[in-house]
Order: sequence, then structure tokens, then C-alpha cells
Amino acid sequence: MTRNRSSTPAESLRQKLSSADARLVDELYGLAPVYEPGEAGAALDAFAEFACPYCGETIGTPIDLTDGSRVWIEDCQVCCQPMQITIEVSERGELRDVTAERVD
Repeated sequence: MTRNRSSTPAESLRQKLSSADARLVDELYGLAPVYEPGEAGAALDAFAEFACPYCGETIGTPIDLTDGSRVWIEDCQVCCQPMQITIEVSERGELRDVTAERVD
């Protein structure tokens, strides 16, 4: 006796995934994009320089681009005042902008 069964949602998804590229799989599971070395726009880190909003000295800091755009507080390496650093990272993982603002 042959059983005729229709495709279940899980089987349908399994079929889609077997022929999908890595970016589609990441998107389906809500994973962060994976940047492969040598891939265009796949720099994993950058070094940014900006002026301290308190003392005006040029400060340099390494930035991890894999986290995307974000804001954090960092102390100036010269005057020790807290700065709010904001970075904007494109969807391709490229650094677009870095700003430093006073916290007070």
C-alpha cells in the first residue's frame, strides 16, 4: 500500500534550505551576517580617528564592524573625560561615520 502524503511545512523548508545560499539561511534564522575574509566590503574591524569634544586632541580607537551601528561611552585617552562615540556601519559592513560628543 502506497501512502500519498502532502509536503509538511518542515519538509518544504528543508527543501528550500538545501538549495539556499548562506545569506538566505542567516536571514531565515535571524542570524547576524557572516563576513568572509577577502569578500568585498567585509572588513571586520577599522581604526577610527576623531577629535575629543573636551580637549580637542585627536584620538584613535579600533572599531569592531561586525556589531553594526551603535553608540557607547569611552574615556578620552588624553584628558580622561567620557565621550559618547557613535558609529554608523552600512549593511555591507563598511564604516560610514564616526562621531564623538560630550556626555555632560
